[in-house]
Amino acid sequence: MIGDIAQRLLTERASRQVAGLLKYDRLADRTPSRRSTLGEIANWADEIRSEAWSKKYSRWHYDDIPLCASAPQSKICPRGNCASARLAQQLEILKDRGKRWRDRNEALKWVVHLAGDIHQPLHAANNGDRGGNGISVTFFGADRGRWGALNLHAVWDEQLVERLVAERGGEAAITAKPIAASDQAAWQRGSIGAWMAESNALARSVAYGGIPGFRCGAAVAQPFPIDDAYYSAAAPQVERQIRKAGVRLAKLLNEALDPR
Repeated sequence: MIGDIAQRLLTERASRQVAGLLKYDRLADRTPSRRSTLGEIANWADEIRSEAWSKKYSRWHYDDIPLCASAPQSKICPRGNCASARLAQQLEILKDRGKRWRDRNEALKWVVHLAGDIHQPLHAANNGDRGGNGISVTFFGADRGRWGALNLHAVWDEQLVERLVAERGGEAAITAKPIAASDQAAWQRGSIGAWMAESNALARSVAYGGIPGFRCGAAVAQPFPIDDAYYSAAAPQVERQIRKAGVRLAKLLNEALDPR
């Protein structure tokens, strides 16, 4: 959805650049993908996780920002291996017309994916539980998802989004919804670091803050039941983050591919 929103906000020149970079795109196993849009390539960075050669990228998807304290950048982003630093790095590769086509193609796919990751609050926060991976939950009574036992991080990655999409009547209902010019202008302001801080604040106020009696550093009674009360507070923020990420991804790509 983030890719689809960004696609319609690209300049004409940036759109042509994207088309050229995806003309011979490959899947994780290096076979032709036949993908031609930002939405279609958005999950490539997750798809490659099954490949042995991708293990070195495992830390690229998140920033280990403490939920309620401060930490040195070397701990948040060891050796530059975190979402915010790699997003900035891949943007530089994408901008460089002297780079090989394949390098710029993969940079584009990383940029699209990481622009989404940094807007998922639990990719920008850690309370000693690996971004919510250590908090078992049930989601409207279910304790398992497609990847196994549910935890808070998994629910923010999938179940909240899937329920939101179903309630809205499909992904297109979210991606096609008009975005006011004033919202676009406001959301485009700031930096990658500021957007990460914004996600961290949402993790504190909504993702963890929606747990009754939650206190930083304190253990959470598990499994925590996610029900209507939690969902009603989280769902509007999920939709807003999707829309913000789409607008911001378009800004990053337009600046990288159409600097004029």
